[in-house]
Amino acid sequence: MEWYRSTVYRDAEFPEDEASVEAFLLNRLETSIESKRGTGRRNWYFAAASVILLLGIGTVAILRKPHRPEPQVAVQPAHEIGPGANAATLTLANGSTISLTDAATGDIAEQGGIRISKTADGQLVYTVAPSTTASGLPDTGVAFTCNKIDIPPGGQYQVVLPDGTRVWLNAESWLRFPVHFSSKERKVELSGEAYFDVHHDPDAPFRISSLRQDIEVLGTQFNVHAYPDETNIRTTLVDGAVRVTAEGKSVLLKPKEEADLGDGLHVSQADVEAAIAWKNGYFRCVDQPLEMIMKQVSRWYNVRVVYEDEKMKEETFGVLSNKFSNISVLLKMMEKSGNAKFTVNGATVFVSRKK
Repeated sequence: MEWYRSTVYRDAEFPEDEASVEAFLLNRLETSIESKRGTGRRNWYFAAASVILLLGIGTVAILRKPHRPEPQVAVQPAHEIGPGANAATLTLANGSTISLTDAATGDIAEQGGIRISKTADGQLVYTVAPSTTASGLPDTGVAFTCNKIDIPPGGQYQVVLPDGTRVWLNAESWLRFPVHFSSKERKVELSGEAYFDVHHDPDAPFRISSLRQDIEVLGTQFNVHAYPDETNIRTTLVDGAVRVTAEGKSVLLKPKEEADLGDGLHVSQADVEAAIAWKNGYFRCVDQPLEMIMKQVSRWYNVRVVYEDEKMKEETFGVLSNKFSNISVLLKMMEKSGNAKFTVNGATVFVSRKK
């Protein structure tokens, strides 16, 4: 079932019953078989039969669980809420601000020989300018002061820092960074969530300060989830090595490990795909409290969430959905996987328990 959903989430499909799942799988297998010619054809039939048998057993086990009739999701088409998009505001060293949402593609400004540009696909890029005087761009101030990029609710953005490090920023996040990094240390500040692909430089460790923790990196890929309105701060390592320091304790993470700073600093095995799903364009939540999931929904769709039954916050859900679909698609999937009922009124989502 997980494989099925992972192949179709981009089109926001969802298996309604056992028959539809079987038809979908059979169609895919038959298409693959027909595309193969020659001596290997018999093996494809045997493989197809085996796969259908195994998937059929798993599908029946999942779909034949007792369940109550499911009401239709109460979403009003007239008030359909679309997904977020690339949106951000850049604050320069001299205090002036630039709306990256509205700015034209191309060069934006220059600071101490560093050219700032916006790409067509939603990236903010810092590069060494070939000539400050020849560029024709305004020099916005002292090079060693910081810039800050703010992501609003319903937004996301990518930044290529002066050292080549790439940062993906999630909704309701901000990143503060110097226009020129020190030769001994590269330090940034983060609030919210970001995925880092750090440029390797053994002579200048990369450091991140976020809320109650500090992270030291030599060159790696990892995700930091550090929102001020959440009690748990998570650092998930994809590749390389990072050291997380908080509350007088320091831990060294290995790939596929996660540091969780809640009631103390703890290390555990991570669900990497779930941690970086937002960066890859979808929601992926496995047995998470509804309150945590709806915080993500609130930030990305820029909506307010109201619980008519407070106990619903603690119930766990699982969902895999394209985050660029309208909110009704996601809510419909979640209604099918649990006891929640969602009603959308304007920019507010009301959560109640199914009757």
